[in-house]
Amino acid sequence: MKHIKTMSLPDCDKLIYSSGMIARQIGVMIVVDDEDMGWTESYPIISGGQSNADGNVLCDNVIQTKMVCHVGEKITPHRFAEFVKRGMHEEVPATAWELYQNLRENGSDLVLPVLASNKETLRKYKVELEFHDFKEDACCYSTDNSAFFFEAYYERGDKDDVFNQLHSQLMDYMNILDTEELGCKLIFTSLDTRYMDVIKQLNELEIGTNHCNMNEPRR
Repeated sequence: MKHIKTMSLPDCDKLIYSSGMIARQIGVMIVVDDEDMGWTESYPIISGGQSNADGNVLCDNVIQTKMVCHVGEKITPHRFAEFVKRGMHEEVPATAWELYQNLRENGSDLVLPVLASNKETLRKYKVELEFHDFKEDACCYSTDNSAFFFEAYYERGDKDDVFNQLHSQLMDYMNILDTEELGCKLIFTSLDTRYMDVIKQLNELEIGTNHCNMNEPRR
């Protein structure tokens, strides 16, 4: 027989990522099997933030969760990209905007990194895209050294579809950066000459924002 025990963590200020969400962990649910004394599993209990009731139990076990930051702490776009990548790969994908809202509901947000050499804020980011064509389908995604994560799946050769998907994700990031009043620009690059017209189209987009410099030439 399996027994369930819960352990409350009311003073925990840790934000975790699990199951396509970022939330504050407020407890642990432990499942013990009496018939198999070596078997136990634990699942995080999270705060519902402003929109849901407290006490939600996540599907991923504690081992599968990853700490994001402490409540109220700011994280860089590159750190945030780790969780956007995870969110896009969930069974029900989470968008960058949804994960950002999770951060905001828990008192955290984003901050641009500062260069150690001259103490200047880094405001220009290159997003390097890799394109992979298969027999019928294709995909593209940003490399790990990019500060913002992009990913698209499309029919091979359908450049309009890949552009539209990347454009939608770019607008999510622009809305996030504008909300945080973080003035910067994203410049797309790729070593794949087959998709240079898509790269050019992305870089020539004039996006009206209050803080991000996306109307100036990006090269």
